[in-house]
Parts: sequence; structure tokens; C-alpha cells
Amino acid sequence: MKDFFTSQFKDAIPDLKEIDTLLTEIKKTTDALTRSDLAEIERQSFSTASKYGRSAADYLQAVQDAAGAGYKNAADIAQLSLAAQNAGGISSELADQYISAADNAYQLGGSIEKLTAVLDGASAISSKNAVSMAQLAEGMSLAGEYTASLGLGADEATAALATVIAATGQGGAEAAQSLKAILLNTQQITDEGQGIDGGGLARYADACRALNVSLKETKDGATSLRDPMTVLKELSQAYASLAPGDARKTGLLDSLGSAQGAQALDAILGNFNMYETMLEEYTYGTGALAKQAELTANSWEGSLNRLSNTWADTVGNLVNSDAVIAIVNSLNGVLSVINNITTALGPLGTAGLGAGLFASFKNVGRDKMSSPIVLNMPTAP
Repeated sequence: MKDFFTSQFKDAIPDLKEIDTLLTEIKKTTDALTRSDLAEIERQSFSTASKYGRSAADYLQAVQDAAGAGYKNAADIAQLSLAAQNAGGISSELADQYISAADNAYQLGGSIEKLTAVLDGASAISSKNAVSMAQLAEGMSLAGEYTASLGLGADEATAALATVIAATGQGGAEAAQSLKAILLNTQQITDEGQGIDGGGLARYADACRALNVSLKETKDGATSLRDPMTVLKELSQAYASLAPGDARKTGLLDSLGSAQGAQALDAILGNFNMYETMLEEYTYGTGALAKQAELTANSWEGSLNRLSNTWADTVGNLVNSDAVIAIVNSLNGVLSVINNITTALGPLGTAGLGAGLFASFKNVGRDKMSSPIVLNMPTAP
């Protein structure tokens, strides 16, 4: 038992050292966190990490990353990142990218409530469909800015990406590129990087008109482009009525100019009911992220991490206690005296002193520390 606790004590020291290093780095990377904020983060690091079945170092690394990204509420963003990592089985880098992309695209101002709603919706969709949080995180990281600027809400963008992924088998990056192409054509915006020019936009608009769907509307004498998802819903209704070999169907798909884009458009138009179901799942997904994250937190790995946190926290309390510091300082003083004596005695005297110390400590063990330590000092030659 003694050897076990000694081993565990030694194992905890590197963890505590890493934690101290991370706290130092957090202090360096931000001016927004006050001294009291940092003290609170340190105090809560073990219990907060244990809530997610992660190590205290994982949590503090997330705090450092959030602080480095400029978040004043770094501790709260860190918890959200850990929840996303747990719920989706994704890396810290991808979780942070997802949070940052959603925050920046939809100008959420770092609101935990609003960011949690985005991740809740994604988690709800992921848990009910053939699409992973990793794919949605990757897709939103790449397409979030476009979807927001083109009029889609976070719920619509997430459901549209998920529909493309689930119906086509495209990865997150591919689905993001495909969705961007569809939205740019629907909103009649050229993009050299996407290979979309004026001629392609005209062909797409003509193909839509052939299905009696207009990309524009006129209100009060002013003409403007219509909401893209409303256009796609109308196209899906017309699309469903077409025979498999209808030239209008082929013309619409070909107008996108790429096989990948055509596959994605066919998936959305042919599965618009799936999109609407996912949209509803997103809307009623409150609490989905926490529920999925808890499953990982209560796994074997999560439970072992909690045990490790509790032990490291306990050792940290001992290491930092005034009593132990006083004892260590006293012991250092005694050893300094002994060091000076052994230097004066030379090799033979030191051997005799060592034997005396051994006998004294042996007596201490026998008397269970009830008797004072007596050093049998040899006579100097």
C-alpha cells in the first residue's frame, strides 16, 4: 500500500507541473482575465474538467486557446469546447474552429447561450442521422461565412449541410463547397474560386424558369433576389414532378457546372423533406449537446480521468499546504547542518554518521514517531 501511494504521488507531480505551466501561459496570453479570474480558474480546474471526464490540463489548454482567441469569457468558452469534443468525438482544434466560425459568421458576440444553441442543434441532428459532428464542424468552419452572408440562419445552414452529407456521402469539406455553389447560383453571385461566372448564372436562372421558379421577386416596384431556401423548396416541388429522363431536370443539374455540385443539388431537391425534418430537430435540440457529452464523460476513460483529477488535486493541496512547506524547510535546514558536519568529518567520519542516522531512524520507526530523533554523533578524530 505504501508503495502504491508513493507511486501515485510521483505520477501526480508531472500533471501538477503541466497545470502550473498552462496557468502561466494563460496569464501571458490575456489581459482580459483578472488575477481573481485566474485564481478561480485554477481553483475550479479539477472539478470543471471532471464534469466532462477530461483532465485538468485539457480544460486549462482550452482556456488558454479561448483566451488567445480574444474571448473575455475564456473559461466558459473552454467548457463549451470540451462539451463539443465529448459530444462529437472531435479534436480540440476542430471544436474551437466550429465555435469560432459560428460566432464570427452569425455575430454572436461570444454568447454562450447562442453558441450552445448552435451546437445543440448540430448535436441533435448528428444523433438522429447519418452525419457526424466532425463533418458538421468541418463544413460550418468552411461555409459559415458564406451561408450567413447569403441569408441562411445557423439552423438552415446546419440542416442543409447535414442533408447534403447524409444523402450524398460527401465529407464536411465537400458538402461545404457544394452548398456554397448552390447558394451562389441561387443568389446570382459570381465567384472565380468556385468557377461560377456570368454565363453559368444565366444558365442556372433559365433552368429554374423552365420549372416555373423565379430567383427574383418584385415588391413595391423594387426587384430583389428571393430567399434561397424558399427558392430551393419550390424547385424541390417542381423537381419531384419530373420524369427521370426529363431534360429540364438534367438542364438544372448541369447548369451548376460540376458533378459534385450537381450531386448535392439533386440530394437537396430530392430530399427536401429530410432537410425540413433536420431543421425541426435542430429547433428542438435544446440540451442535446450536454446529453451526448455526458455519455463520454461517464465512460471508462472519463471515469479514470476524474479519478486522476481527484488524486492530483489532493496531492496539489498537500504540496501547497503551509504545514508541508514548513516541514520541508525544516528538513532542508537539518540537511544543511548535516552537510556542513560531513564536510568537516571527511569520509571515515561520514560513514560513522551514516550508521548513526540509520540507527536513529530505525528507532523512530520502532517507536512510531513517539520518541525524539537521536543522532549518534561519532567522535571527531
